Amino acid sequence: MLWSDLKKRLDERPMFGCFVTFPSPGLTEFTAQMGFDFICMDNEHGIMDYMVLENMIRGSQCAGVPSIIRTPANRPEYIQKALDSGANGIQIPMVNTLDEVKEAVYAAHYPPFGKRGFDFLPRACDYSLYSNKMDYLRKANEQLMVIPQIETVEAIENLEQLLTVEGVDVFFIGPFDLAVSMGYAHNPRHPKVLQMIERCIAMIQKKGKIAGIYTSDVEQTKQAVQWGASYILTDLTQAMTQWSEQYLQSVKKIESIK
Repeated sequence: MLWSDLKKRLDERPMFGCFVTFPSPGLTEFTAQMGFDFICMDNEHGIMDYMVLENMIRGSQCAGVPSIIRTPANRPEYIQKALDSGANGIQIPMVNTLDEVKEAVYAAHYPPFGKRGFDFLPRACDYSLYSNKMDYLRKANEQLMVIPQIETVEAIENLEQLLTVEGVDVFFIGPFDLAVSMGYAHNPRHPKVLQMIERCIAMIQKKGKIAGIYTSDVEQTKQAVQWGASYILTDLTQAMTQWSEQYLQSVKKIESIK
């Protein structure tokens, strides 16, 4: 697997990543080669079996780019599989309570910090070829990134508590689900939603934690960075859709040359 200094670099400047939602190792490698700081394989909304997911991790890391897995849910078996496959971190959707954050942290870390299952055979430990097993365990715990998603009113109400949990590296705000939870599904950029996001980022920063968020364009990204977010995710799907729409609208206006 690829060891990563992403945690250290997040303390120095904003890091820009990209979701890959399609089950494609090739697309993952292609996206990694574009220059993103990290790739997040979206296994919450994407449809990826474990074999494809491991090859997507491999595709990103072969390009020298750390890989984060967004798990389908906050369950130990999803976390275990993602990390055994060699992912550099996990991003967990819909984390709302103190106990839920603790469960994610414990499931992701090896003892004595957690309860992750012990096995040196998977890819994460170079298929048991990693020479110093105790060094592997230490590095795995140190470099692992645990990223709960804050995306409901309940999570916002509990945020002060959630920020006290050790072993969390980034608190990621999911703006669309948060807008739905607040009753603004029709307008995710409603001023009240934006005010809530800004307040959450300030709370996260005040506690000395790293704030993350999804942004869909340059202006949203600038705003998020100005608010203090450092872990920024976008996606290719929207960019491809917009480019295709613009291209097709333009070319269909071209008159046939006879």
